Amino acid sequence: MPSPSIWPDRFSPLVRFAILLLVALVLRCDTFGDPNLHGDEVFYHTVGIAMHHGALPYVDLWDRKPFGLFAIYYLITAISTAPLAYQLVATLFAAATASTIDSIATRLRPEAGREVGGLLAGICYLLWLAPLQGFGGQSPVFYNLFIALAALLVLRAMPALREGRAPAVAALAMLLAGLGIAIKTTALFEGAFLGLVCGWTLWRSSAPRGRVVCAVLLWMALGAVPTLLIAGGYAASGHWPEFWHAMVVSNLAKTPHALTSLIRLGIMAVMLLPFLAIASFGLRLTAPEPRRFVLLWLIAAFAGLCAVPNFYLHYGMPLLVPLCIAAAPFLALRGRLWMVVIAALSFVLAPPFDFAHTRQSRAAIAELVATVRAHVGRGPLLSYDGPPQIYRLTGQPLITPLVFPTHLSHLIEKNVSQFSTLDETRRLLALRPGAVVMAEPIRNAPVNEETHRLVLDYVGRHCRLIKAVRVPERLGTDAIVVWGDCRG
Repeated sequence: MPSPSIWPDRFSPLVRFAILLLVALVLRCDTFGDPNLHGDEVFYHTVGIAMHHGALPYVDLWDRKPFGLFAIYYLITAISTAPLAYQLVATLFAAATASTIDSIATRLRPEAGREVGGLLAGICYLLWLAPLQGFGGQSPVFYNLFIALAALLVLRAMPALREGRAPAVAALAMLLAGLGIAIKTTALFEGAFLGLVCGWTLWRSSAPRGRVVCAVLLWMALGAVPTLLIAGGYAASGHWPEFWHAMVVSNLAKTPHALTSLIRLGIMAVMLLPFLAIASFGLRLTAPEPRRFVLLWLIAAFAGLCAVPNFYLHYGMPLLVPLCIAAAPFLALRGRLWMVVIAALSFVLAPPFDFAHTRQSRAAIAELVATVRAHVGRGPLLSYDGPPQIYRLTGQPLITPLVFPTHLSHLIEKNVSQFSTLDETRRLLALRPGAVVMAEPIRNAPVNEETHRLVLDYVGRHCRLIKAVRVPERLGTDAIVVWGDCRG
């Protein structure tokens, strides 16, 4: 590799983005077309498609995720319902976020050599998405871009804010942060941090206090606009109770399983350890003011992580953005060595170029679909802790709003929605499903034994065991059992 003092200066911003996009495509190309990458994004994809047929999130299909995430999948599936479509869009978002990291890192460190640090920071972000389960269309892959762009615009607004002016880019930054919040509610902490930075900087200037208050109120309103518009739409359609329950009540009702949450937190800490190390080295090389900005950003992102203390690995992706920015000065000095280290660790933890896995996933889903079609009879189909896309792929109707695999089978999801989990399971079995698809064993512990016993009793009395299909996700392979030819 040429020396860092020479090669980055030749690259225009467009070329730098092209490099990052190429890296993103290379790292993620083996996932393209995989119909079962991860249960979360398969569900979002299913909801996006169902919305084109009149389904309304929280009413016809239930989850706690904000509407903005489903809106993204709705827009993508308007172009194509193939999984490849959302995977390509997610790749563009990942590359754009990496490019924004590059721009922020370059702006925060104006000394010579800053260009290589920013570019390598962006590449590090792309390398570490897969180890944090960001290999596809998880929600942080999308909302990280809005928060990073908002942070970049805040930095661009700082000179004007110090002079006592409230520039339009500050307002745009708050709107972008609001869009991020509409995709993932915990982004509120990062959005609030950016708003406070703008407000505090303007307050310390010579601007009249009245102008400062008006600017801050405008910024708050802009940050709230996306969520308020969505909430207003649900209220106008008569579905405010469902929206409020999904966004507020259900999040308060769900109690994390302490032991598994702590285990996941420990795993996340280990996974982020290399970035914590290079970020700490980089912050030592950073001037006091930009160092303070990045540290406060990290604290805000960590507060968002702790606000929903389930600590699934992909929840750590928002931390990755400020960590990579913090690491940029160190990467500018030790970039070649540390890029090798980060790339090697990434490839060990989440091996790329596993095209065989995608072929196996396609074949397994095709086998599962063919088996259900052959043995569902007059239907309907019930998927109990099975792949949510199975309804659409087999042409069977969505018979319950609780389509996400854990909502019927996982104990911590019991009665979290507006539906009684037990009553909903009884209602579904009263429909006399012609086939039941379920994981064996149930994939998420602790299991809701009430609903599990009911389903086992139904298939034992009314159905034949047809086949167990080994269906791979990117993180592992599950045995999905098809009980078919059921008779009421």
